[in-house]
Amino acid sequence: MTERGSMLPLVGALILTALVVVAFAGDVALLAAGYREAAFAADAGAEAGAAVVVPTDAYGGAVVVDVLAAPEVAREAATAARPRPGRTVEVHAEPERVCVVVRQPAVARFFPDQVVVATACAEPRRG
Repeated sequence: MTERGSMLPLVGALILTALVVVAFAGDVALLAAGYREAAFAADAGAEAGAAVVVPTDAYGGAVVVDVLAAPEVAREAATAARPRPGRTVEVHAEPERVCVVVRQPAVARFFPDQVVVATACAEPRRG
């Protein structure tokens, strides 16, 4: 390649490829940040729900989740933790644990209509 400018198309293609790779890496980082926010909200909801125990059982030495009140407390905590538009919270409460599933839309450009899902469970413990 002794002609002038013969490397120009190759350099242009390399620069374009590098820009696409950087944009893709940025979108993957946005997906990871969205998952981290959803996981934080799920953890906050599960911990708050597991903290709602039946007082009469607690006085007797048993730590049991109040399955009637815990879902609302968990839902409020998961919704309030770093609130995002479009977030949905699903709560499953049992006497021995509370599980929270958080779904929220991702903000990535290369992955349109992606939903980030995070799940967390917590059990009441004596402290």
